[in-house]
Amino acid sequence: MRKTLLIAAVLATPAFAAEPVGSAAPVPANAQTFEQLDTNRDGFLSFSEAFRNARASNSFNLLDTNADGLLSPVEFAAVYR
Repeated sequence: MRKTLLIAAVLATPAFAAEPVGSAAPVPANAQTFEQLDTNRDGFLSFSEAFRNARASNSFNLLDTNADGLLSPVEFAAVYR
């Protein structure tokens, strides 16, 4: 009985919860970093803003999947996958 309760408690924690199907775009693994880099607070990172993050600047063009010259939070999250 105790093992069952323990397993149920562990599986109910957010770290083990399954992501709902059709959920909104994932939050960046390091949202604080995205917010720190987004100095003009427009919700996107230009290359000059992303330049301060080595991982983002080294692969900016690969991360910018829609080729708009900006990284969205979803595109930036790929840095940490």
